[in-house]
Amino acid sequence: MFSVRVAFLCIFCFNIFVISKVHGSYKFNSLACEVMAPELGKMKLCEIKAIDRKHNMINLSAFLNKTISEVEIHFKMVKRERGGWHPFFYDIRIDVCQFFKNRRGFFISNLIYSFIKPYTNVNHTCPYMEGTEMRLWNWSPDEDAVLAKFPVDHGTYGLQTTWYVKKEAALKVNGSVIFFR
Repeated sequence: MFSVRVAFLCIFCFNIFVISKVHGSYKFNSLACEVMAPELGKMKLCEIKAIDRKHNMINLSAFLNKTISEVEIHFKMVKRERGGWHPFFYDIRIDVCQFFKNRRGFFISNLIYSFIKPYTNVNHTCPYMEGTEMRLWNWSPDEDAVLAKFPVDHGTYGLQTTWYVKKEAALKVNGSVIFFR
């Protein structure tokens, strides 16, 4: 009788632990691409594509009209709260050419890049040659891996990026994701 009670208690506790450990899910909510220097290139694709009711993926594709040898990205992570978007986590500006020369020297940028690396062909240092198609294809991040590095609360988060070529704004890519239970 005692062992049946212990077994029942163990099963009960295990079920409570498993049920109470509810994982969230995410869904890209918006994506906007704005070319500010059309002489440098054009966006061929900027879309969110559905996987199922709770998940989707991003496809970005840009075609370069000119060779680029000096690129910077300013990216800012924000969170939607009462009153609009508010700074959250990081607000960083990085030199892309330097980043690809020594990725270990850019800890946060390298961490973020590790989530997109398998889905992009942007994987080398400058120059980026005229006629090149740069893309991020079928990107849907591994939720558990992201949450292990960036433990966040449920809510709406955004990534705002501005891409600079020779210190002039050339492209803006902004998106948001809803993280829910």
